[in-house]
Amino acid sequence: MFKSLYSGVSGLTANLTHLYVIGNNIANSNTVGFKSGRVTFNEMLTQTIRSASRPVSGGLGGTNPQQIGLGTKVGSIDTNFSQGNFQTTGKKTDLAIQGPGFFILSDGTSNVYTRAGVFGLDSENTLVNPSTGLRVQGVMADAGGVLGTGPLTDIYIDPSLVVPASPSTVVQLMGNLDSGSDAKGTIMSTQSFMVAGDASDLLLGVPLGLLEGDVISIGGKDNLGNDLSAATLVVDAATSLGDLRDFLQNALQAGGHNAAVAIQADGTFQVSNSAGYDLEGLSLIGGSQFNSIFNFGTVADGAAQDSNQVLAYAEATDLATDLYSFDGSSLDLVDGDNVDLGGTVGGDATTPVTMTVGAATNLGDIMDQLRFSLGITSSAGEINSEGQMILTGEPGIDNAISSISVSEQGVDNTGLTSAFSFNTTQEAVDQKIFSMATVTYDSLGNEHNINFTFEKEPGLNQWRWNASMDSGEVITSGESGTVSFNTNGSISNFTYDNGASGITFDPNIGGTEGADPVILTVDYGDVGALTGLTQFAGSGSLQAISDGFGTGTLVDFNIDQSGTITGIFSNDTMRNLARIGMASFSNADGLMRQANNTYRRSGNSGQANETFAGTGNGITLVPGALETSNVDLAKEFTNLVVAQRAFQANSRVITTADKIAQELVNLIR
Repeated sequence: MFKSLYSGVSGLTANLTHLYVIGNNIANSNTVGFKSGRVTFNEMLTQTIRSASRPVSGGLGGTNPQQIGLGTKVGSIDTNFSQGNFQTTGKKTDLAIQGPGFFILSDGTSNVYTRAGVFGLDSENTLVNPSTGLRVQGVMADAGGVLGTGPLTDIYIDPSLVVPASPSTVVQLMGNLDSGSDAKGTIMSTQSFMVAGDASDLLLGVPLGLLEGDVISIGGKDNLGNDLSAATLVVDAATSLGDLRDFLQNALQAGGHNAAVAIQADGTFQVSNSAGYDLEGLSLIGGSQFNSIFNFGTVADGAAQDSNQVLAYAEATDLATDLYSFDGSSLDLVDGDNVDLGGTVGGDATTPVTMTVGAATNLGDIMDQLRFSLGITSSAGEINSEGQMILTGEPGIDNAISSISVSEQGVDNTGLTSAFSFNTTQEAVDQKIFSMATVTYDSLGNEHNINFTFEKEPGLNQWRWNASMDSGEVITSGESGTVSFNTNGSISNFTYDNGASGITFDPNIGGTEGADPVILTVDYGDVGALTGLTQFAGSGSLQAISDGFGTGTLVDFNIDQSGTITGIFSNDTMRNLARIGMASFSNADGLMRQANNTYRRSGNSGQANETFAGTGNGITLVPGALETSNVDLAKEFTNLVVAQRAFQANSRVITTADKIAQELVNLIR
């Protein structure tokens, strides 16, 4: 009877402890970084009434023991270190831990550990937990931003921290230089000049509308109704007007018609008929344009008939007196004619040059006199394969040519003037100059602007470059050179004039003294690769970037996922300031809970393994966030009901045992 009383009391005590733990969990459901606890029960010692017996061979079998339990006790109160959720705060010093680690805090004497990353700076700019003043432990960086590896210490953010100047050593050039940046001259051209065709002119080089492979045949009959010929001529690249003449004559004669064909001085084909027959409807058939020229009509016996004029494209060596315009009109030039040639250059009219046409004057001579009158010396004129005169002016807008005029003195020779009517096919443009600039720094942190200009060398894949300073600094070497490109637009070579290997300038100007000379290496990209500088058609953005920086003061800081605190300085540089330390334990469940959501080592937690986030240990930090409590309220309320009912049940055991004792006492009444 008394055993049941004691068992009930033990149940009350154990479940009351369970209620304590559940209550604490619920109370800390909003505590940052809180880890919930749990209670497990163990059965207490039992009283053995009868021991077990083993079976006897040939006799009785074995019997089980008879035991009475003496109640329950609390077996363990464990901490649940499962990961909590993250709550974003936006405060840069708030940190949440992803993984098994702990922050290390110090009171100056000993360390405690926490999952609550609620941190801030105190009045001495030390990183602390603002509610307790415990100082966050980590390692500090040296003056060069190199993080230490020694013992952990307080993290101090020095607001007066200064980054010393770093002189520039490299300037990087990037972008595209337009391959079409040469200065260009005006290009003007006439219509085709023509001359009377002769036997040597190729059919495909004469404007007859023929193509290679075309078939030429003969049309017409004689006055007896007989076809003139069934012969054909297939045009190829070597077929000449002489071949056409021979074809026509041979075909007529093979048909029994005594005819002769000749190419006359004016380019007409003449058919002479002495066959005793009239040749009616005589023509060469090979296309509409061709047909219109070679239509002889009726060639009477004993008579001759001419075709229309056949004109060929003029060449530079053709005589001026033999020239025709494209429409077949003669230029009407004769030996002794005076011709005035002129135009405008750069918008200003030139003084006309008078040329006297001689018996040997050719089309090329007229072109040379035109070039002379327009001041063209560096660009050759051309009579192309179609008899057009093409003039290219000197490069640049100031040399732009226009209003070219060729006229005969004292005569209204409109055919001449019209034939020398020039059309502009390319406008004159000036040389394009590309530039880029950047800021460089000397050893004292002073700024110096350096400018680069690039000017293309006409007709080459090569540019001249020059460097200059804005404020009068003296470039002592490497101020100019050349850069060359391959045909695919990639850079092939970059050189400095006078054997220099870089750009050196003296930064000490305007009373500024004490800085070392600045030596810059130009990074133009990889030879043969499309990096750095390139040369393609079309403009592109150009950019120069130098390294180095001036003196800077600390203006802000950030904390990254590895716990590294990086300072942001007024000179747009960043430098490591410190790194927050982390701790891990072989048995985190063995840690002793302390006030203010902290833990201390115990004999069963193991030593603290001091480490850092992001080193392959599964620990990372989430800046600007806090880890919430991992308490599951639904589970805790369920446990609360279970503990309450267990407590009530144990109290009923005590009540029942008390009633039985009362009945026992009542036996003596």
